Amino acid sequence: MKEEIEKAIKGFVSASPANQLKDLDERYFAEPEIGYADINDALFTEYKSIIGDFHLTPAEFLEAEYGEPSPRSGTVICWVLPVTLNIRRSNRKAGKMPSCEWSHMRLFGEQFNEALRKYVVALLAIKGYRSLAPALTARWRRVISPEAGHASNWSERHAAYAAGLGTFSLSDGLITRKGIAHRTGSVITELVIEPTARPYSSPYDYCLKYNSNTCGACIKRCPAGAITEKGHDKEACSRYMNQVISPKVNETYGVTISGCGLCQVKVPCESKIPVSLNFER
Repeated sequence: MKEEIEKAIKGFVSASPANQLKDLDERYFAEPEIGYADINDALFTEYKSIIGDFHLTPAEFLEAEYGEPSPRSGTVICWVLPVTLNIRRSNRKAGKMPSCEWSHMRLFGEQFNEALRKYVVALLAIKGYRSLAPALTARWRRVISPEAGHASNWSERHAAYAAGLGTFSLSDGLITRKGIAHRTGSVITELVIEPTARPYSSPYDYCLKYNSNTCGACIKRCPAGAITEKGHDKEACSRYMNQVISPKVNETYGVTISGCGLCQVKVPCESKIPVSLNFER
């Protein structure tokens, strides 16, 4: 079943017309990375302390969706959708505002990601497994807390970390085998799939700044000054997005969410795990 799911996800990414820049022969995303986590992995409970008690576990999402106790076992299926080279190149040239191509990827590419979530849920339903995509359920919500700042009650990046797909960066992004320029998604299912081994021991293993106090390229790339030696200021980032970027580019680019992503390109971790780290590539 695992091989069938992976083939289906990769096939959808490769063939879907929704994974296509408007009026251009360019896809938003290249072949995805896919990982799996046990719904009972202790990390999901720990996230209530790390992120906030508002963050729900996979079991809590299943119980809320189906109105009955969740299955004793199951899987969180996670994927990383790497942004294609030409879109990354367009945003490398940007300084204060994201490129048009990047903004289209952020809005329409995420719409494609939503379609992928629905596709995976439907595929599993056909096979007889109750499943859901947390980000598409009525229970999912955004949260602003004193401790976590801008957050939500299900973090796609933290799910991907649990599924062995990558570790965090100074900018709060997830550095994966395909880099930090990507979108992520997940589906929770009662189908049991062997979890992916996590080839790291801490949440920041792949970040050069945390491991060797080198790099810091994302600090220079952030036009809002929201990334410093201390990390990522979510409030400053959000304020720059809402007050500077969106008013200037949304109408011009024909989008309602413009994204930014300047800290995800023209950095050593843009498309890979930084080479100076001794991890399997």
